[in-house]
Amino acid sequence: MVNRWATAGIVVVFLAGAWLIAAPFALRFQHAGAPWTGAALMDVAVGAVLAIAAFAGFFVVLGVRVREIYRSAQR
Repeated sequence: MVNRWATAGIVVVFLAGAWLIAAPFALRFQHAGAPWTGAALMDVAVGAVLAIAAFAGFFVVLGVRVREIYRSAQR
C-alpha cells in the first residue's frame, strides 16, 4: 500500500532538488555569463540527482498504485 507520507516525501525531495538547481541563480551566487564556480556546479549536480530520483520515485509510486487498483478490480 502506498501511503500519503511516502508520496509527500517524494514531493519534498523533488522540491529540494529543484531549489538546489535554482538557488545559485536566484541568490545571485552564479552570475550569467560568468565561469561556473565549484559550489554552483555542485549545487546544480546534487539538485539534479535529487530531482531525477524523486521523479523516478513518483513513477514507482504510480506503478504500485495502478497495480493495487488492478488487483482490487480482479477480486
